[in-house]
Amino acid sequence: MYWCRLHVLVCTANHCTQKGAQQVAARLRLELKRAGLDAEIMVNTCDSIDLCDIGPNIVVYPQGWIYRNVQVSDLPELIESLRAGDRPVERLLLRPDSGDEARRRALYREAVEQEPLSVEAFAALAERYGFDEAWVAEQARRGFIARKPGEGGDRITVTSKARHRYGLEGAG
Repeated sequence: MYWCRLHVLVCTANHCTQKGAQQVAARLRLELKRAGLDAEIMVNTCDSIDLCDIGPNIVVYPQGWIYRNVQVSDLPELIESLRAGDRPVERLLLRPDSGDEARRRALYREAVEQEPLSVEAFAALAERYGFDEAWVAEQARRGFIARKPGEGGDRITVTSKARHRYGLEGAG
């Protein structure tokens, strides 16, 4: 981090890029430079932080703040928060008890209770929680679910990564 005060990671994986992450990252760098904060706040792009459906996503270290659905129009408020470094932009902040996370946790809890699920049953469960096929595919790519051959066709199981992330270690 080259001894900077804050390190900001902007997710530029496919889903976030489709939602404008490259523009957010470029403009954030430019505005931090204009504000004279570029020496103390480092901005880097990164691959997915596993929150594909709510991007563009930004992570701020060492605070550990995760911002979701960040748009260029949010940058003035975000930069003021970074300048102070002690208060997040609450309306963009993702917390373990946020609605977005609660929805994921509930989906995974229900999936663990029913597993192994057919591919179709998992897709229907995901849809019931508001997630589409692209989200399901991304969860498989990111290692949150595993697709394995089973009797009557492929089956979906929830991986230890998802169980740990959503506090379901003892479930299932």
